Amino acid sequence: MKITNGIMPTVSRALLMIAAVGVFSAAYGQTPSSSPGVQTNTGEPTINTSVELGVRGLEVNGDHEKFRSDLNYRAGFRLFDSSILIEEGRSQFRAFDSALIQASGWGSDPTGSFRMNMDRIGLYKFDSSVRRVRYFNNLKDHVPTWSQPVSTGSQHYANTLHHFGDFDLTIFPERDLRFRLGYGFNDTKGPGSNTLRFRGDEFQVDSEIDTRSDDFRAGVEGKLLGFNLGVLYGHRMFKDGTQFIVSSLNPGNNPAPTTASLNTASRIYQTRGATNFGNFFFQRTILDRLDIGGRLIYSEVTSEVSERDVLTGRLSATGNIVTQNDIVVPAFNKRPQTRGDLGMTVRATSKVRISNTFTFDQFNISGSNTYFEFAALISNTGTPQTPTTTSTSSWRQFGYKRYSNLLEADFQVNRAFAFNVGYRYTHRNVGVFVSDRNLISGAITDSGGEEHENSTNSFIAGAKVKPVSNWTIYADVERGQSDNVFTRLANNDNFNFRVRSRASAGSFTFNLSAITKDNDNPGTSVPVGSGSTAIPATEAIANTKTRIFSGDVEWSPSPSFSLNAGYTYTDLTSNVDVILPIGTPIFSPTRWQFGSSEFYMRDSFFFFDVFAQPHKRISLYAGYRFNDDQGQGDRVISRPQDLITSYPMRSHNPEVKLAIRLTRNIDWNLGYQYNSYSEDPFTSPFSTPAILFPAQNYTAHMPYTSLRIFFGPKAGDR
Repeated sequence: MKITNGIMPTVSRALLMIAAVGVFSAAYGQTPSSSPGVQTNTGEPTINTSVELGVRGLEVNGDHEKFRSDLNYRAGFRLFDSSILIEEGRSQFRAFDSALIQASGWGSDPTGSFRMNMDRIGLYKFDSSVRRVRYFNNLKDHVPTWSQPVSTGSQHYANTLHHFGDFDLTIFPERDLRFRLGYGFNDTKGPGSNTLRFRGDEFQVDSEIDTRSDDFRAGVEGKLLGFNLGVLYGHRMFKDGTQFIVSSLNPGNNPAPTTASLNTASRIYQTRGATNFGNFFFQRTILDRLDIGGRLIYSEVTSEVSERDVLTGRLSATGNIVTQNDIVVPAFNKRPQTRGDLGMTVRATSKVRISNTFTFDQFNISGSNTYFEFAALISNTGTPQTPTTTSTSSWRQFGYKRYSNLLEADFQVNRAFAFNVGYRYTHRNVGVFVSDRNLISGAITDSGGEEHENSTNSFIAGAKVKPVSNWTIYADVERGQSDNVFTRLANNDNFNFRVRSRASAGSFTFNLSAITKDNDNPGTSVPVGSGSTAIPATEAIANTKTRIFSGDVEWSPSPSFSLNAGYTYTDLTSNVDVILPIGTPIFSPTRWQFGSSEFYMRDSFFFFDVFAQPHKRISLYAGYRFNDDQGQGDRVISRPQDLITSYPMRSHNPEVKLAIRLTRNIDWNLGYQYNSYSEDPFTSPFSTPAILFPAQNYTAHMPYTSLRIFFGPKAGDR
């Protein structure tokens, strides 16, 4: 497949704004100067502008959906890195001392950014940032369309436009008493698709993604009795109004005559919530020997969820027709959390520092919902069936409490050698409580709870060595256990080691590094089946080993030439004990087998960048990126209950750019980018007959050209 996009006739608002201001600055605000690049301050405002406008071409050969999922570039107008710097004069009525506006990527780029920084010394400082991201994801090897050719794409795809930004104002930034105000927003909209389960089958449904959040912040900072103090309050409102729709007959992923089908479906999933939080912090240094600091954060999140489903279709086993299937699920949850940190550092001598950091974290998640479902059916011969009604309620509470203490000592033996040692202890307690009730019969179907607690111990150490003045070696190691709220209750048993070397010799700089990470996460499986054929609970371990080796060299013999090249090799192996259903029927306890799931990454990454300026008016840049992941190599499974997976792929990404200085104010840029991606086709072992996932290979040619226009008295200083 070959797709070529023409030049798009639209220009973004940000591009027009920067261009207009650039033209305006050419006629206003340039102070006279005795020579190019030398500014004479007359009290008038000075404007220096750099605007780069251009176009990009695009030709994609191969899998266009994969290209968009990876890069999502388009042909058309583009705003490159552009900026406006306005420096006001010395008028006492000036609104600001300096204002910097920067914009990049608007137009045909998948991401665009806009920043504005403005300040008046002693009065205020204003920082703002707005970004736009065009997100696209439609991969054939992720939730593929089983009932259709795999080449049609994924059942879970998205094509959204994401806008987010922050605005922060500090009043009296240089004074001991400062006030802070802030606002942020996050908005995502666009079409997509998902899957819905109905009467024993899975169905692809169209969705309209619609999420939004708004954040408001206010705080004060200052000094009192030698302490730096601050308090911040924030309020966040969020909502999710995503909808899912099926408007015509959908045969599902298993479209056999005896399976279910979905005629119409509508799911409205509304979420509304708010977060309130407060953050207090303090810090003080006493006699240049003792530094203490801490913070306390309290937040409370509440949300209301309402799901409404209206479905019609056909049952799989009997062929009965579902004329009405209504589901209503209102829910509510609450999450209060308290987080505290307290740290202290003592400079015992000029060469010894001792520090201790204590951290406490606690939260509770409690929520409840009621489930109501009404289903009306008629037989395949048209006879009405007795309607069914289901009504239940559920309540859950999850409690988490964790505290950690890190004690560390740093020793500066001499200028050539320094080291540190430390010990970390953590303890956590987790509790889960449930209650389920049938609202029609009144029977309690499930209730109770359980609590677990565990502790970890870790030792850390590090060193800095300078064998000679132009060579430095850094190393650190950690050995022990770790845990977090997202892992199983069993501790992670880990060993991490890192070493890095940086040396220079004349115009050369050499960097070498190595990282090793070993992590074991044990667990226990649940019993399967009962009686003589039951499989008892057994220990299951998730083991991950990572090795990363990297090196690069920088050569800068002169300001007009530089070369940088490097190589990184990543070796990752993951092995997880699993229990798989082997044979037919798959749910019979006698058919379950103990196996393993292995994942391999063997990735080589190479790059180089060259910059040269053969003439004061000509600059050249060339770069190249090469990525090759061999994955599992020639490894194959030897037992049916084992899994071996990887993602072997190769990519080539060269780029060249030529910049020509036409005049004192204008540069002309010519460039070309090439992207090549290839992977091996994959045959799914879990489908009968086997389904071949075609390789999602593509190549993309992206030539571009632009004009960079400079205005202002400093235009010739580049």
